[in-house]
Amino acid sequence: MRAMNRLVDEHIVKWIGGSNFAPSRFEKAQAYSDSKVVVNQVHYNLQIREPEVSGLLEYCQEHDVILTAWRPLQKGMLLNEVPEVVESVASKYGMTPFQLALSWLTSQKNVSAIVMSRNAGHLRENMTASEVVLASDDIERLRADYPGQKAISPTVPLL
Repeated sequence: MRAMNRLVDEHIVKWIGGSNFAPSRFEKAQAYSDSKVVVNQVHYNLQIREPEVSGLLEYCQEHDVILTAWRPLQKGMLLNEVPEVVESVASKYGMTPFQLALSWLTSQKNVSAIVMSRNAGHLRENMTASEVVLASDDIERLRADYPGQKAISPTVPLL
Protein backbone atom coordinates (compact mmCIF):
# COMPACT_ATOMS: atom_id res chain seq x y z
CA MET A 1 0.00 0.00 0.00
CA ARG A 2 2.96 2.31 0.59
CA ALA A 3 3.93 1.81 -3.06
CA MET A 4 0.38 2.53 -4.20
CA ASN A 5 0.27 5.67 -2.06
CA ARG A 6 3.54 6.80 -3.58
CA LEU A 7 2.05 6.45 -7.06
CA VAL A 8 -0.86 8.67 -5.98
CA ASP A 9 1.49 11.19 -4.32
CA GLU A 10 3.60 11.38 -7.49
CA HIS A 11 0.45 11.84 -9.63
CA ILE A 12 1.19 8.71 -11.63
CA VAL A 13 -2.25 7.35 -10.75
CA LYS A 14 -5.33 9.11 -9.41
CA TRP A 15 -6.89 6.31 -7.38
CA ILE A 16 -6.10 2.98 -5.76
CA GLY A 17 -8.07 -0.20 -6.25
CA GLY A 18 -7.91 -3.83 -5.31
CA SER A 19 -9.03 -7.11 -6.75
CA ASN A 20 -10.79 -10.04 -5.11
CA PHE A 21 -10.58 -8.56 -1.60
CA ALA A 22 -12.98 -9.90 1.00
CA PRO A 23 -14.34 -7.20 3.34
CA SER A 24 -11.71 -7.88 6.03
CA ARG A 25 -8.83 -7.68 3.54
CA PHE A 26 -10.30 -4.53 1.99
CA GLU A 27 -10.53 -2.88 5.41
CA LYS A 28 -6.94 -3.90 6.14
CA ALA A 29 -5.72 -2.45 2.83
CA GLN A 30 -7.60 0.78 3.55
CA ALA A 31 -6.08 0.96 7.04
CA TYR A 32 -2.59 0.81 5.52
CA SER A 33 -3.36 3.41 2.87
CA ASP A 34 -3.15 7.18 3.14
CA SER A 35 -5.35 7.41 0.03
CA LYS A 36 -8.88 6.08 -0.23
CA VAL A 37 -9.10 2.68 -1.90
CA VAL A 38 -11.96 3.35 -4.29
CA VAL A 39 -12.63 0.09 -6.16
CA ASN A 40 -12.63 -3.67 -5.66
CA GLN A 41 -12.81 -5.80 -8.78
CA VAL A 42 -14.45 -9.19 -8.13
CA HIS A 43 -16.19 -12.12 -9.82
CA TYR A 44 -19.88 -11.22 -9.64
CA ASN A 45 -22.91 -11.92 -11.80
CA LEU A 46 -26.38 -13.44 -11.66
CA GLN A 47 -24.84 -16.83 -10.86
CA ILE A 48 -21.75 -15.98 -8.76
CA ARG A 49 -22.98 -14.29 -5.57
CA GLU A 50 -19.92 -14.28 -3.34
CA PRO A 51 -19.90 -10.46 -2.98
CA GLU A 52 -23.40 -10.67 -1.52
CA VAL A 53 -22.82 -13.72 0.69
CA SER A 54 -19.55 -12.35 2.09
CA GLY A 55 -21.01 -8.93 2.85
CA LEU A 56 -18.66 -7.25 0.36
CA LEU A 57 -21.45 -5.71 -1.72
CA GLU A 58 -23.02 -4.13 1.36
CA TYR A 59 -19.59 -2.97 2.59
CA CYS A 60 -18.85 -1.27 -0.74
CA GLN A 61 -22.25 0.41 -0.82
CA GLU A 62 -21.90 1.68 2.75
CA HIS A 63 -18.32 2.96 2.28
CA ASP A 64 -18.70 4.50 -1.19
CA VAL A 65 -16.45 1.96 -2.88
CA ILE A 66 -17.12 0.80 -6.45
CA LEU A 67 -17.54 -2.94 -6.79
CA THR A 68 -16.53 -3.78 -10.36
CA ALA A 69 -17.82 -7.10 -11.62
CA TRP A 70 -15.50 -9.04 -13.86
CA ARG A 71 -16.93 -11.84 -15.99
CA PRO A 72 -20.44 -10.39 -15.65
CA LEU A 73 -21.79 -12.72 -18.35
CA GLN A 74 -19.72 -15.75 -17.29
CA LYS A 75 -18.01 -15.83 -20.71
CA GLY A 76 -21.43 -15.94 -22.38
CA MET A 77 -22.30 -19.19 -20.66
CA LEU A 78 -24.45 -17.49 -18.02
CA LEU A 79 -27.45 -17.52 -20.31
CA ASN A 80 -26.93 -20.64 -22.46
CA GLU A 81 -30.32 -21.78 -21.19
CA VAL A 82 -32.26 -18.64 -20.30
CA PRO A 83 -34.16 -19.06 -17.01
CA GLU A 84 -37.83 -18.05 -16.99
CA VAL A 85 -37.19 -15.25 -14.50
CA VAL A 86 -34.66 -13.69 -16.89
CA GLU A 87 -36.98 -14.02 -19.89
CA SER A 88 -39.82 -12.44 -17.92
CA VAL A 89 -37.87 -9.44 -16.62
CA ALA A 90 -36.00 -8.92 -19.91
CA SER A 91 -39.31 -8.86 -21.77
CA LYS A 92 -40.69 -6.27 -19.35
CA TYR A 93 -37.82 -3.89 -20.23
CA GLY A 94 -37.53 -4.82 -23.92
CA MET A 95 -34.00 -6.10 -23.39
CA THR A 96 -32.04 -9.18 -24.40
CA PRO A 97 -31.11 -11.59 -21.59
CA PHE A 98 -27.49 -10.43 -21.85
CA GLN A 99 -28.51 -6.79 -21.51
CA LEU A 100 -30.62 -7.68 -18.49
CA ALA A 101 -27.71 -9.52 -16.82
CA LEU A 102 -25.54 -6.42 -17.23
CA SER A 103 -28.28 -4.03 -16.22
CA TRP A 104 -28.95 -6.11 -13.09
CA LEU A 105 -25.38 -5.37 -12.01
CA THR A 106 -25.19 -1.71 -12.97
CA SER A 107 -28.63 -0.93 -11.53
CA GLN A 108 -27.27 -1.72 -8.08
CA LYS A 109 -25.70 1.07 -6.03
CA ASN A 110 -21.91 1.34 -6.53
CA VAL A 111 -21.70 -1.59 -8.97
CA SER A 112 -20.06 -1.45 -12.39
CA ALA A 113 -19.04 -4.17 -14.83
CA ILE A 114 -16.17 -4.96 -17.15
CA VAL A 115 -17.42 -6.63 -20.31
CA MET A 116 -15.73 -8.06 -23.35
CA SER A 117 -17.12 -7.29 -26.79
CA ARG A 118 -16.06 -9.32 -29.79
CA ASN A 119 -17.82 -7.15 -32.31
CA ALA A 120 -19.56 -3.80 -32.71
CA GLY A 121 -22.98 -5.38 -32.23
CA HIS A 122 -22.01 -6.75 -28.83
CA LEU A 123 -20.57 -3.38 -27.89
CA ARG A 124 -23.81 -1.58 -28.81
CA GLU A 125 -25.85 -4.19 -26.90
CA ASN A 126 -23.64 -3.81 -23.82
CA MET A 127 -23.76 -0.01 -23.92
CA THR A 128 -27.56 -0.01 -24.20
CA ALA A 129 -27.77 -2.20 -21.09
CA SER A 130 -26.15 0.50 -18.99
CA GLU A 131 -28.83 2.99 -20.00
CA VAL A 132 -31.59 1.02 -18.25
CA VAL A 133 -32.02 1.14 -14.49
CA LEU A 134 -34.06 -1.77 -13.21
CA ALA A 135 -36.68 -1.24 -10.55
CA SER A 136 -35.58 -2.43 -7.11
CA ASP A 137 -38.26 -5.15 -7.03
CA ASP A 138 -36.91 -6.56 -10.32
CA ILE A 139 -33.34 -6.46 -8.98
CA GLU A 140 -34.49 -8.38 -5.91
CA ARG A 141 -36.58 -10.83 -7.95
CA LEU A 142 -33.52 -11.74 -10.02
CA ARG A 143 -31.40 -11.89 -6.85
CA ALA A 144 -33.82 -14.33 -5.25
CA ASP A 145 -35.03 -16.41 -8.19
CA TYR A 146 -32.04 -16.86 -10.51
CA PRO A 147 -31.36 -20.62 -10.46
CA GLY A 148 -28.02 -22.30 -9.74
CA GLN A 149 -26.45 -19.51 -7.69
CA LYS A 150 -22.97 -20.13 -6.28
CA ALA A 151 -21.94 -18.68 -2.92
CA ILE A 152 -18.21 -18.81 -3.76
CA SER A 153 -16.48 -18.10 -7.05
CA PRO A 154 -15.03 -21.35 -8.41
CA THR A 155 -12.59 -19.25 -10.48
CA VAL A 156 -11.13 -16.74 -7.99
CA PRO A 157 -12.69 -16.73 -4.54
CA LEU A 158 -12.36 -13.63 -2.42
CA LEU A 159 -9.20 -13.43 -0.33
